[in-house]
Amino acid sequence: MNPKAPRASRIQVLSVLFFGLLAAGCATATDTARLEGVAKAGIAYAGKVPLLLDQAFELAAAVDSGALVEARSGLSAEQRRDRLQELDAAMTERLKEYVAARRHNDLLRSYFLSLKTLIEPDGPKGIGDAAKRLTAQLGKLSPRLRKARMGDVSVSGLIEPAAGVAVASFKSAVLQHELEARGPTIERELAVQEALVTALARQVRADREILSARFRNDEVMEPYVSAARLPKTWTVRRLRSLRDTADTEAAQAAERAIRSLRKAYVAAMEGRLNHAQAAGLATAVEGFVERVSQLGAEARRAVR
Repeated sequence: MNPKAPRASRIQVLSVLFFGLLAAGCATATDTARLEGVAKAGIAYAGKVPLLLDQAFELAAAVDSGALVEARSGLSAEQRRDRLQELDAAMTERLKEYVAARRHNDLLRSYFLSLKTLIEPDGPKGIGDAAKRLTAQLGKLSPRLRKARMGDVSVSGLIEPAAGVAVASFKSAVLQHELEARGPTIERELAVQEALVTALARQVRADREILSARFRNDEVMEPYVSAARLPKTWTVRRLRSLRDTADTEAAQAAERAIRSLRKAYVAAMEGRLNHAQAAGLATAVEGFVERVSQLGAEARRAVR
């Protein structure tokens, strides 16, 4: 495998988003170009969120399993059975929240795909109806997610308050109708997604701290201070303990990307997306795509 290929791919993603959005922010651009750039950024962002959700659940399960292991020696066989069943039930409920969050993200991605198609001059008919259906599905799922918890973190208190959206005048009457009818609602769904990701990032950070402390104690500190000979892999384990932050960094990058996406979406609807916002969105989305891609690569290496 060519080691330069992933980097080249990342540069290509950044170039497409950056130059597309930068051109969209120019005064000479058509009134739909800036919105199309944001739609493309939304598609790129949402395409990587499932991997982050999977990693977050694996972290939570690892923390839970560690707690079960630590408590095991002090429990009777019956108590062990009860405790395992109790935590299994709790993790099953938590998984439902992650599945709902993934569904919400997938619907947003589908909406941005529909919006991008709607912007195209020769786009197929019926896309407006599809966007309407997607928004309705988001509306059904959203109340549950507003009440959700990502581990110990509640989503509801993290949702940014709604601001009035003044849709600009667009050349396309169909697009104008779409944005006036559903633009403010999509902004609210992006705010819910932003709150979900913020809660997720906080939980990922907390879970990683627990797991890193455990790993450092069991795999680095204890072997080093014991009288036994150090395992040959000790230096590798120590290095891992010092820089095992990929999932936390990916979650934080997701926070930045969704926040920038929501703000850029509103700015594009209002016809005021500027160079700085366009470049900021491109950088934020590219950063997230790169971080979560690295996370996936590390996960694949770990199972080999």
